[in-house]
Amino acid sequence: MNSAEEMVVESAEIWKGSTLHNQEVENPSTDCSLSYNKSSSSVIKISLTCDAATAEPSQVLLVYRVSSITVKMGLVGQIMSLPNMLFWYGAWFTASVARPIALATVLCLLANPKAAQTKLKLFATTFQFLFLSKDKKWKKTAEDPASFFKDGEDDPKVTKKTVIFLRHGESTWNDTFNKGDRKLSAFIMGFFPGVFKSFATEWYFLVSGQCYESWFFDSPLSAKGISQAEAVAKFLRDTDPKFATPKEARLLKLIVGEETDDNNRKCQLISSNLRRAISTCSIALQDRLDKYAKDDKILILEELQEASINPDALSIAPAKAPLVTAFTDSDRVKEIYSTQSDTSLNKGNKPLDSNGLKRMQSFCKLLFDGEHIPAQNVLCTGHSYWFRAFFQTYLPKDFEHVSKKKKLINGGVVGFTMWHKKADNGDDKYMIDPKSLVILYGGF
Repeated sequence: MNSAEEMVVESAEIWKGSTLHNQEVENPSTDCSLSYNKSSSSVIKISLTCDAATAEPSQVLLVYRVSSITVKMGLVGQIMSLPNMLFWYGAWFTASVARPIALATVLCLLANPKAAQTKLKLFATTFQFLFLSKDKKWKKTAEDPASFFKDGEDDPKVTKKTVIFLRHGESTWNDTFNKGDRKLSAFIMGFFPGVFKSFATEWYFLVSGQCYESWFFDSPLSAKGISQAEAVAKFLRDTDPKFATPKEARLLKLIVGEETDDNNRKCQLISSNLRRAISTCSIALQDRLDKYAKDDKILILEELQEASINPDALSIAPAKAPLVTAFTDSDRVKEIYSTQSDTSLNKGNKPLDSNGLKRMQSFCKLLFDGEHIPAQNVLCTGHSYWFRAFFQTYLPKDFEHVSKKKKLINGGVVGFTMWHKKADNGDDKYMIDPKSLVILYGGF
């Protein structure tokens, strides 16, 4: 290498506006100097100049490697900095619009103080349950239900009822925060836009005085949830019991209100007091409700309310009061809410000290007390966690079934026979007959 011979080691693109200009860095271990020469607005050439009389080849090679790595790391750093840049630009935008939005919100709340007070109570209830409730936590009993029914259905003390579970369709809360059956990539790509949409919708309800409308609190059916409920209606409409098994045929006839082979037509419709459940029942059973409009009503029960501390599992409807519809409900569904719903047993939102087990036990008592629910057959529209906990609690301990491990899918339908008897100490005991379980639609 001749004295003062120049060698171009590396070149790379950098961010425009760089402050690096014609700098020279001396390497004290050699007679080499490293020059950064900015040749254009976006390109830098790195030049290495050495005195051949004193510089060793290995030393020159070492400088070359360091120079090359430094430039490449700069490109990686630029890519790695993108999330940070997006965060700070987002923070800047939020800070820019926060004040005018806050001012508009305050003015709208002052213009409609009654609606604002109702909405703020919902927010307060939400935080109470988030931090104080133990709705999903209870001590699981070691009792095996089968130990109280050793003689089976032949025991004269045993009374039986047919129970059908229908899970609600997808809610707006599920649409925002749960992956569901979407691909993971689609869920991730749509998550932040979905969160923005949901909060923007909630803010609109707040400032417009729609105090009982909410995306999060007692969340209603999403568009997909409505389609799932309509799919159940189509299944019931198109399925001919003649081509089903005897167990399936009986359940199908009970659901649609037809007389069964045992001359029993009465099947009481029951729903959780959460809107997504009531709306699912209204849509899925609309044909039946239209046919028996005068005497067919949906009984609303707080006992079926979902076991969760999230705001979507908190009921808006007050105790024994008219139900509150949602912005996603059709006119026919709103009519069913108004004229074909029975709220005489609805206790309103679950108490803060309640939990899922207490409500399951209370439901079983209502079912068999002979007074509140006299029908021998019931269809209950409710929720996945509550249903799974019910199967875990009342199926025999040694009986393995998918219902104990997985949740019933949105719009899924399953039927079974529930047993009840008085124990020797006078306590009420309940068990699901494991041989009676029938998955009618959707599954787990």
